[in-house]
Amino acid sequence: MLQIIYDCLKNINEIKMKPIGLVTCYFHHNYGSMLQAYATEMIMQQMGFPFQTIACKAPINYMQENKFLYIIKKLLIADWKMRLGKMKIERAKKENPMFAKNWEIRNKAFDQFAETFFHVSPYCKNREELSKMAENYSAFLVGSDQLWRTDSVEHGYYTLEWVPDHIRKIAYSTSIGVKEVPWFQVEKNKRFMNRFDHIALREQSACDLVYKLTGKKVPVVLDPTLLFTGDQWLEIQQQEPLTNGKYIFCYLLGDNPLQREFIKRVKEKTGYKIVALQQLDDYIPSDEGFADEAPYVGPREFLNYIRNAEYVFTDSFHCSVFSILYKKNFFTFSRFAEGAKQSTNTRIDNLLHITGLEERRMTKDKTVENVISYKGSFDGVDARLNAYRKSSMDYLNNALKNL
Repeated sequence: MLQIIYDCLKNINEIKMKPIGLVTCYFHHNYGSMLQAYATEMIMQQMGFPFQTIACKAPINYMQENKFLYIIKKLLIADWKMRLGKMKIERAKKENPMFAKNWEIRNKAFDQFAETFFHVSPYCKNREELSKMAENYSAFLVGSDQLWRTDSVEHGYYTLEWVPDHIRKIAYSTSIGVKEVPWFQVEKNKRFMNRFDHIALREQSACDLVYKLTGKKVPVVLDPTLLFTGDQWLEIQQQEPLTNGKYIFCYLLGDNPLQREFIKRVKEKTGYKIVALQQLDDYIPSDEGFADEAPYVGPREFLNYIRNAEYVFTDSFHCSVFSILYKKNFFTFSRFAEGAKQSTNTRIDNLLHITGLEERRMTKDKTVENVISYKGSFDGVDARLNAYRKSSMDYLNNALKNL
């Protein structure tokens, strides 16, 4: 009898010990992608769950459909501007040895961050290995970032097509990135969304789209980076500023010369130097002479430059996030034209709305004088974020209970 009880307790412990698999794009050399993947691990640690970030090198390795058909579909939904940007980067690296050297310095900084902070699973070479390994996990949590964009849906990695039906599937702060899905993906989206046990998304527009496709009402939750305070993010960064003197920090992903000219005029009025991080997915020649300092750094340094700046100008979601956490004098440009097919402006609009900081959005009527004299308040922001933090953690506690 005692042996039976012992075996039962052993089996229960083994079930409880199964880790949660985190499906993120931690491997992507992008400040926001890597920091939110790290934040997702931080949440699991805080909640006391065993976990592993699923090791991945290229999601296309795990797709089941015909790869030729995948390529055809990808051509139909491709963000051609981004594709051309990557081609320009390769050409620039060949033509400019210093740019190529700096590019490698930044890549090494990202790789070092990943090796230092992420707890990854064994690597699976194909979909069969991945599906077999899935049995070792009690649940899979996918998010955050734009992991349910149209091109990602096609390969099926972030939609957990490879996870067996009986294993719990959770989406946390995942983003779809667009307001509508292509006609040929409607059924595919319905299928994978209906397989999820719990879904919570980063933007209301994405929640509306899920309801339209499945009839499910799902909540908005915070991006994982926002679940922690600015002080908590100090743990992974150098305390002292990385540069001397007062500066304007810029992280612009769009190729908009007028935005850069505006920032130069702010420099002229204030006397502060410009420190700018260059685009990661595109080579923009005008960036070369834009900044007084253009460091090639990793995620930890990214946080430091934001935290110690006098002004922050960006069109990046996560640069805006950390500007809010550090209560910086920041202003956010639109990266895409209104109504553009590949526009992801809505995620920044949602961020500024939930924090009550809509006035930080750069509009055509704002002048250099308006920006310099602006005395915006962060009163109420912490209270708003704390309310969303509570509802976001309530969602996770419910989604992960009884594992």
